Amino acid sequence: MASGLFGFFLKDKVTASATQNFDDFEGISETIQFQKHIVGRKVLNKLNQDRFFKENELFIIGFEGINLTDGIQNFDDFFRNYQKKGIDFVSQLKGGFNGFIFDKKQQKLYLFTDNLATRRFYYYFNQQYGFAFASSMQVLTKVLRQKNIPYTLNHDAVYMMALYGIILEDYTYVSEIKVLPYGHILIFDVSQKKIKKQRYFEYQSGIIPIAYDEAINKIENLLVSSIERIWQKNKQYSDSYFTLLSGGMDARVNVLIAKELGFDNIQSLTFGQSGSKDIVYAKQIAKGEGFNHHTEYLDGGDFLIDNIYENYIIPNDGMIFYNGSAHLTSVLRKFDWQNTPVLHSGQIGDVLFGSFAKNTFDFQQNKEKLGYTGFVQHPELLNKISVLNEILEKYQNRGYELYIYEQRQINGTIMGDRSINHLVDSFSSFYDADLIQFCMLLPNDYKKYQKIYFDWLKKYHPQVVGYPWDKIEMKPDSYWKVKYGKLFKKYYNGLKKYLNLNYESMNPVGLWLKENPVILQTLKRIFETEIHQPYITPELQKDLIRIYHDDIFESRNKFTIITVLLALKLHFAKLD
Repeated sequence: MASGLFGFFLKDKVTASATQNFDDFEGISETIQFQKHIVGRKVLNKLNQDRFFKENELFIIGFEGINLTDGIQNFDDFFRNYQKKGIDFVSQLKGGFNGFIFDKKQQKLYLFTDNLATRRFYYYFNQQYGFAFASSMQVLTKVLRQKNIPYTLNHDAVYMMALYGIILEDYTYVSEIKVLPYGHILIFDVSQKKIKKQRYFEYQSGIIPIAYDEAINKIENLLVSSIERIWQKNKQYSDSYFTLLSGGMDARVNVLIAKELGFDNIQSLTFGQSGSKDIVYAKQIAKGEGFNHHTEYLDGGDFLIDNIYENYIIPNDGMIFYNGSAHLTSVLRKFDWQNTPVLHSGQIGDVLFGSFAKNTFDFQQNKEKLGYTGFVQHPELLNKISVLNEILEKYQNRGYELYIYEQRQINGTIMGDRSINHLVDSFSSFYDADLIQFCMLLPNDYKKYQKIYFDWLKKYHPQVVGYPWDKIEMKPDSYWKVKYGKLFKKYYNGLKKYLNLNYESMNPVGLWLKENPVILQTLKRIFETEIHQPYITPELQKDLIRIYHDDIFESRNKFTIITVLLALKLHFAKLD
């Protein structure tokens, strides 16, 4: 299930045969061998006018993902633009992608990522052993083990995952392997054996002076254009469409505006606890709009223990705590995606319009609340993340919202997309760089209680607010409903959670843990097996045991520790 691009420029030759046993992924598998080097891809056999891997006498170019760029679509376009502008031309690209260009004459390799690193590149570099890259980290760690190239456990990354449920910045479980950040180009000089990174895009924090009505009009132009682009991309390959849908706002905004733009023949999918407002309201929307709707129920939570290692760790290299992406991955595995070009979603829409906007935020005083786990039971263990204070200091002046985008969203939420890359290409209209940057710079007063979001909808797309919203359990057609409805639902649900009562959620893990004791029994069995592996030092073992046993809400600590242990198995266990 490790899909994507890869390349090896190591001291010892890596052959094409060595790349054939990465996994049982079915799709396009190609390699180009030159000198002692090899580049290749193992990708979905879809969107074949977008993804390509080709060579001429001057270059080898690989591109993977969804390309939404006007005028730069194929190998010849990339070739011409590179010759005219150099590698800086990648700043013009739009979509969800990663790619590489190998310049044979200059003997330079260029890797690049999009504005959210929706497609990852992991890379290894050592002056003695050489350079390697891959879209999946397990591809690197497996070859390094095959070649007996040493690498070491990154304790900072382990504690991040164990305590936060995500790994921050460009760190991975392997000290010698890094993530290429969003909006970056990495340059490897083959002859000089040197690497360097350059940034071609970076989100800026701050506030722009703009009138409220003008801001609403700008949102209309940016978001509708983004929706048009991705749905037109779908239409390029098929005039049928598949979208996620829930009782929330963001997926419905995407699909209802797409329908308004003339896209029809739409299938929608909702998954969650039966009777939840997500399920109920999604059915109402689908019926009202004439969608061919599918509902998948997650009652009981059995999916949480359905071959955890194969289904939830391997697809994303264990780089997010598996509970965060398991519901999506488990449901999508049940569908045949062969004839679906793009899975549409509403990922991160709420972030753009104020869910995490704060005027002030003290990172040091609140660092136990910065992860996916909600809070850290043992904040003193955060001191074992040697790089944490340096990371947080960087955001103290840049702001909490920027931290959310660059750390929680890119290293957390969007990892859900990476977990399904071997099944289908997924994309959200809210991923557009210009849209994100504009919303980030809006005054927080505009985004408080997502005011500008709903005022924009009421002005331009009133049909979207004509259905109930799960966050308030009524139509979000007035500011007061949104403000006080959200507050009431938040505290009412919070009280139920605190009292260990059943609560309204599409994903009520706490309820499933009570009803289905096999979940915790399974986690315990895995924990007791994997905690004693030789690559886990005594000090680390002691801390992981402590974190695992001292519960927090919904046993999120247990899920993070199981993720750590199985990820270490993936990247450090001896090969058969």
